[in-house]
Amino acid sequence: MKLNKTLTLNLIIIVIFMVISFKFNAYLGNTLLSLFILYKLYSLRAYFYAMVGNTNFAKGQKDKALQWFKKASETKNCSPRIATSYAYLLLKEKEVHSSKEILDKLISKNNLKLEEESIIKMTLALVYWKEGNIDLAVETLENVYSKFKNSTLYESLGYLLIIQGDYNKALDFNLEGIDYDAGNDVIKDNLAQSYYHLEDYDKALEIYEKLTSKGAAFAEPYYYHALILEKNGEIEKAKEMLKTSLTFKESFLSNLSKDTMESELNKLNEAY
Repeated sequence: MKLNKTLTLNLIIIVIFMVISFKFNAYLGNTLLSLFILYKLYSLRAYFYAMVGNTNFAKGQKDKALQWFKKASETKNCSPRIATSYAYLLLKEKEVHSSKEILDKLISKNNLKLEEESIIKMTLALVYWKEGNIDLAVETLENVYSKFKNSTLYESLGYLLIIQGDYNKALDFNLEGIDYDAGNDVIKDNLAQSYYHLEDYDKALEIYEKLTSKGAAFAEPYYYHALILEKNGEIEKAKEMLKTSLTFKESFLSNLSKDTMESELNKLNEAY
């Protein structure tokens, strides 16, 4: 609603300046219109900086991306969403303290919208996890869940419940997550991991076969698929799955490390 009002107001101002230009004084109208456009571009510079940052991050130029996001976050009236995105990127790069500093400042602001507050808390929960406080991380996400839901919440809370070790609760939540977003590969993996830890290997395998055959873009499906193949005596297939899992870049926001995958592959190579 606020966005619509802003767009309407901007359109009215532009029309007024155009009328001045055509009906009264072309120089004055064009000058006012140019100044207004320059002002709007300047006021939106944080979005431009963030857009450049996103482009750099997509290219793998992380240092440049962080520089642009830092510039965006330091801009006056930078939106909470952009600042939270910067904090999230810092967290992914293992800058836990810097990420938390930004998020703590953001969450203390007045008049945050529910979505803004929720996204900040969801990112803070990941910080708590990386600080070693999984219980606080889960509690924070459950608090968000009571008021707000999106796919990212289901991804994060579903995963952290597994890490916390409450596999039955994780299963129930991840089944709900699939109902919410049936096409989400992270939620599917969370569900499959829940089944795996509850030793329901057939159901886990059914999900992992689909995820790995479609080319899921992260390591977990291939790793857990390999573990199930190993249990089923399909050693060579398990080795291939582990090799595939190792092709993915290690993520700070995952409990699965390269060392774990390499150790499992070495174990199979030595035994068979």
